[in-house]
Amino acid sequence: MELMPCVLDGRAAPVLFERLAAERNRLNSCITDLARTRDRLDSIITAAGTNRHTGAPCRARATA
Repeated sequence: MELMPCVLDGRAAPVLFERLAAERNRLNSCITDLARTRDRLDSIITAAGTNRHTGAPCRARATA
């Protein structure tokens, strides 16, 4: 992990705030993507479990 300027010299330059906000936005985007992937996986696991227990076919989900 890269050290931020304020850690190196004790000063918080304006660019620091921009870098921190950009990193926060990047992390939020990753978290959102991971949550969507987890939710989709949960639905697949549920459908597969239903198929396993009942023999009902897994219904294909339309994608946009």
